[in-house]
Amino acid sequence: MKTTTHHLQTHEKDMKNNLLTLLIIASIVVISGCARKTEMPAQYKVDNENFKQSVILLNKARDLSNPPESENQSSFKLSRETEEKLFSNTEEGIRLGKLVSDEYLDYINPELKDMFKDKLIKGTEINYDGLMIMESGAYSSEGVQKQIQGSQLVIEWINWFRKNGRSFEDKIFED
Repeated sequence: MKTTTHHLQTHEKDMKNNLLTLLIIASIVVISGCARKTEMPAQYKVDNENFKQSVILLNKARDLSNPPESENQSSFKLSRETEEKLFSNTEEGIRLGKLVSDEYLDYINPELKDMFKDKLIKGTEINYDGLMIMESGAYSSEGVQKQIQGSQLVIEWINWFRKNGRSFEDKIFED
């Protein structure tokens, strides 16, 4: 009987130690998870929202300009409604992108300022200028050239963001 009681007491101590160890490990995991997630400094909250909305609108515009049914066609015509949505998304995306401060972009990632402003925003502006030349009805090589040049810059942004975006997306999408 004495051996059984001693064995139960030992087993009970082991269980308490294991539970304590488990609680300590769980606490460390929770604390480290919270510590990793830094809150966006107040001065960057508006920039963060403008950045997110700019990227979202420009992605929507790009999707509108490349509908799935156009994939195997050398040329296609967008409906007037789709064109208007594409133009308004592009204009608003550019406008919001220009409002984003360099300091915010540097805070997020040291390369983001150049990539966002010089590739995505600038490339979209150049592409949009080319679209507007073509929209005016005056087919010109300048309009086509601008679209190609702008698209190349945007593609550089897309490739860079795919490669690097995961490293800082927690800072951007903290909420």
